[in-house]
Amino acid sequence: MPFAQKLTKMRKEKGLTQEEMAKKAGVGIAQMRRYEKGKSSPTLEVIKNIAKTLGVSADELIFDKKEGVASAKILDRKLLEQFELVSRLNPHDQYAIKTILEGMIIKSRLEEVMPSKTDEAWSREVRKVVSELRKGAEDYSDEEINNIVDEAVKAVRAEERRGSKNIEA
Repeated sequence: MPFAQKLTKMRKEKGLTQEEMAKKAGVGIAQMRRYEKGKSSPTLEVIKNIAKTLGVSADELIFDKKEGVASAKILDRKLLEQFELVSRLNPHDQYAIKTILEGMIIKSRLEEVMPSKTDEAWSREVRKVVSELRKGAEDYSDEEINNIVDEAVKAVRAEERRGSKNIEA
């Protein structure tokens, strides 16, 4: 669906008039009408303001469902929210989280292709993975790595407890 149609549809779904939308997006009413008729395209700043006003991501506003990026591909909303929170962390902490995620992804892939965990080949592959993770985390002290792992384990356990409470309810 073209941007103009999508903007009009979403605005109406939120119960906003063109004038209210224009005011909240920081543009004139005539400009908003041009956006909705497809005669003009908004700047990135205006798209950002429109998305905030409508309570959607810029991706949802711009892309069709088949074209969407992260928010359309990550169906687990909790995970998407966590990624958004991670994006606000300092670069050092982001790097640590990326390293942990990479380790979990590698572990998962290995489990898919490797035979039993008692197999000698499995042990060799695990040692390779651990070696790669160490290279990626060489700027961290052992204490920092232990703290990151401890926090990740606590978060997983808390999530498991929440999940089991939801199942019981």
